[in-house]
Amino acid sequence: MLCKFWLDPTTLCHNHGYAPSELNRIRALIDTYHDKIVEAWDEHCGQN
Repeated sequence: MLCKFWLDPTTLCHNHGYAPSELNRIRALIDTYHDKIVEAWDEHCGQN
């Protein structure tokens, strides 16, 4: 299974195999941890 979400705004880009209820749970986790995810991404990519 695979899915991809854009972060700004949080939008589903691809889904291969996840049920709608699972996607809702994933989206909720992204929303909950959005700031931490973006911060980690910026650190990984060398942005401030």
